[in-house]
Amino acid sequence: MANSWRISGDVYDSYDRPDARCPCTNQQGDYCQLQGEYCSVMNIVNKVASFQSKAQSGAWNDMDMLEVGNGGMTDEEQITHFTMWSILKSPLIMGTNIPAMSPQTLSIYSNPAVIAINQDPAGTAANRNWRYYVNDTDQYGQGEIQLWTGSLENGDYVVCLVNAGNSSRSMNATLTDIFLDESSAGSVGPAPELTQQWDVYDLWANRMSNATAMGILSNNSTMGSNYTVNNSMNSTTRYNATETSYAQGLAMNATALFGSKVGSVPPMGTLTAEVAGHGVGLFRLRSQGTPSMRRRDEL
Repeated sequence: MANSWRISGDVYDSYDRPDARCPCTNQQGDYCQLQGEYCSVMNIVNKVASFQSKAQSGAWNDMDMLEVGNGGMTDEEQITHFTMWSILKSPLIMGTNIPAMSPQTLSIYSNPAVIAINQDPAGTAANRNWRYYVNDTDQYGQGEIQLWTGSLENGDYVVCLVNAGNSSRSMNATLTDIFLDESSAGSVGPAPELTQQWDVYDLWANRMSNATAMGILSNNSTMGSNYTVNNSMNSTTRYNATETSYAQGLAMNATALFGSKVGSVPPMGTLTAEVAGHGVGLFRLRSQGTPSMRRRDEL
């Protein structure tokens, strides 16, 4: 019995180019009778938004192979591609020529902080909380912004700001935006998540440098064959999942799996980030509790 299933037509190495051979619009979701082919990254992302909850531990929405490294997208677009497949818990299947892989490509495919979201033991796919169209469209007339969020096994949350507009922009999401379901659950007063302070970790901040990636690809890196589980736990850019599973590493707070702390969001506050055109801001939020809880802990 299979534990994953394709949910769209065949992916194409394009960020958002419309194509008649991929006939179904994102509004049709899983009701598309002819899935087709030549489906762009954003076409597939927008389709899965209506049934992302079908993904769960042992059962996965397969968004097709990854096109990272094949030349049809910019670096920012490839980061978006890898990010969205990760937070939606799609199988991460490399679809490029590995022997010819560039350092930039390797640094995307091997970001442990992003893979850790994909491999989170809870297996919960992110949910799209809002979507708005924008005026700065690209050459195909496409332009929108989105917010995706999801809960993680250890109580953290993943937050993804998607800028599918053509220009860089400052994007923000309030805690009410982020905890949309929790805020509308019918409780008296604000949801507990809104009254807590959240530390913010940028999951792309520690992306492997091109120099390190080149050293690995050329087999000249001192971090290559001698790489051990001990420095895997302390490294900011690399993680040895063969020695220690992602579930174990997350439980042990392995440095590489949490990105870089870039700030915090106060109770009832707002997360703000500058996001490149056709790019994403990907963050892990970790609760520091309510102000009253922190004061008690300090006594």
